[in-house]
Amino acid sequence: MTHNEELAEIIAFYRGASRDQNELVQLLREAQTLYGGVLPQQAIEQTAQALGLKLTFLEAVLKRYPSIKTERARHTLALCGGKTCAGARLAAFAQQTYGVQPGGIAAAGFRYQIAGCMKQCGKGPCIKWDGVLHTGMTPEKLRRLIDGKA
Repeated sequence: MTHNEELAEIIAFYRGASRDQNELVQLLREAQTLYGGVLPQQAIEQTAQALGLKLTFLEAVLKRYPSIKTERARHTLALCGGKTCAGARLAAFAQQTYGVQPGGIAAAGFRYQIAGCMKQCGKGPCIKWDGVLHTGMTPEKLRRLIDGKA
């Protein structure tokens, strides 16, 4: 059975998911697992069409669940946005170097967001990369992490 056929079965199981966001998210998580942890754009489009949803709506739902990885956003970068954090320099670096704004997806394959205080003020600046806390972050360390060389 092909991935498209298996996805069609998952969609059929969750046929009413367009009316219940929790079921829709569960459908997307199962589809992500089917595709080895990264949901391809084609699967997102197939799901939207089969459920009669606008693609933009489904993509908005995906933005709210960073644990659901898509082809365009294989990773999630969250910078500490605490009032006393030194993360402003990192934010400027990420935005200038990777051409991404908070809430967007960088061409380098990560979803970028400014989070609330990460409660590690004495060890800052802090980030979370795919949910893992990293302290004492510098632009150089951040570049190595994003480039997969950390």
